[in-house]
Amino acid sequence: MPLIPKNGRAKGTIPAIVRATVALFTCCGMAAHAQAVAVEPAQDMAPMGGAMKSPAADVAAPLPCPAGQTIDPAMKMCMAAPAKRKPAVMIRINQFLVYSATSGPRGQERVTGPGAWMLMLDQDLSPRNSVHVSVMGSLEQLTVGSIGTPQLLQTENLDAMHAHDTLMAVEFRDTIKLGAASNQELTLLFAPRGGAAFGPVPFMHRDSAEGNPDSPLGHNMQDGFHDVSTVLGLAYRYGRTSLEATAFSGQSIRWPLPLHSPDSYAVRLTHQIDDHVTFGGSYADVLSPNDAGGAEHEKFVAAWISTSHQIRDFRLRSSLVWGRAKAAHSRPENSFLAEAVLQRGANNLFGRAELLQVTPDQLSLMDAGGSGGPRWIGAVTLGYERALLEQGPFALFAGTSVTRDFVPSAFNADYGHRPGGVKVFVRMKVGSFGDMSAM
Repeated sequence: MPLIPKNGRAKGTIPAIVRATVALFTCCGMAAHAQAVAVEPAQDMAPMGGAMKSPAADVAAPLPCPAGQTIDPAMKMCMAAPAKRKPAVMIRINQFLVYSATSGPRGQERVTGPGAWMLMLDQDLSPRNSVHVSVMGSLEQLTVGSIGTPQLLQTENLDAMHAHDTLMAVEFRDTIKLGAASNQELTLLFAPRGGAAFGPVPFMHRDSAEGNPDSPLGHNMQDGFHDVSTVLGLAYRYGRTSLEATAFSGQSIRWPLPLHSPDSYAVRLTHQIDDHVTFGGSYADVLSPNDAGGAEHEKFVAAWISTSHQIRDFRLRSSLVWGRAKAAHSRPENSFLAEAVLQRGANNLFGRAELLQVTPDQLSLMDAGGSGGPRWIGAVTLGYERALLEQGPFALFAGTSVTRDFVPSAFNADYGHRPGGVKVFVRMKVGSFGDMSAM
């Protein structure tokens, strides 16, 4: 997570602010006990020498059903039992090989390989209960390294997007269907390392960001809690509306699977208006390490709307995201993002526009005569990629993008008057890109 330093842990951590972790285990099994009634052929008289049958004699013992069948209580006959779905395994890979060149005094040129992979397993335990296990990782420690992928105005790795860890998430979910119509679900989550219920789908999984090799500059304010430690979560879905809550640790991450006492929390509400439009909002209170070697609470708010439309031969997917961060004793910082992908056949046209606030200190700049408070910066990216090969779940793309950055005049000495960057890349995709929410 960009806001949490990757080395060391916070000292003197404030006692955990989240101590009430919901342990809700619901058993929704329903056992139907039925007896089949066998009706003997009508008899006017009992056989000679025999007594008349009593009414109870007309009720036969329950019918023995063959293996794999159960008695239907309504029809009073053997029916095939619902087949249990076999374990479903899916892998998704989105891997780039990128040449990046940025301009100005802080410009760099470098070839890197940003990307991520995910392995998922789904297993039905019963018609109303299923488990889901997902593991997400990256090769970026090898293919990007500590310097990062060049991108002006990124704040964690200065003017470069940092390399994600080899293992970013290991998550276990148990989903229980509720109600006769099965339009309600309860999901329990445990993740030694995984995503908190904050923000929209992270950019590396978001449909509207597909094909764009750049990370959003406001990533840490919008969807930055996708790889925190010790996540305990509960989600409830009713129809098209979902409410999620997670407790997690804001302490520094120690590879690969740290376990700490939860000291932070996040809640998220999403609603799908129809098959085309979804909106949501979230709030997080995070105990984060600070520069003084201690820890302090930071408050985060995010809201977003995402769309997906088919217009004749074109498919348009878009997102609008707002994020806000407020550290203790600091002024709040805001970020705005608009991004979209327009697809037609083998051609993808993508774009992103950002406007956000950063402090000179976040960019290691001297603020001569200034207050050191947040300043507005921006970036606009336009790119194109084309599918070179598509075979089943495998696809290979080639593309390019151009970025124009906007900085206040006080930053010109370090960034120049017209900072920007160019990227040329190839991308390998395996499986569906698809939106994947934390819960």
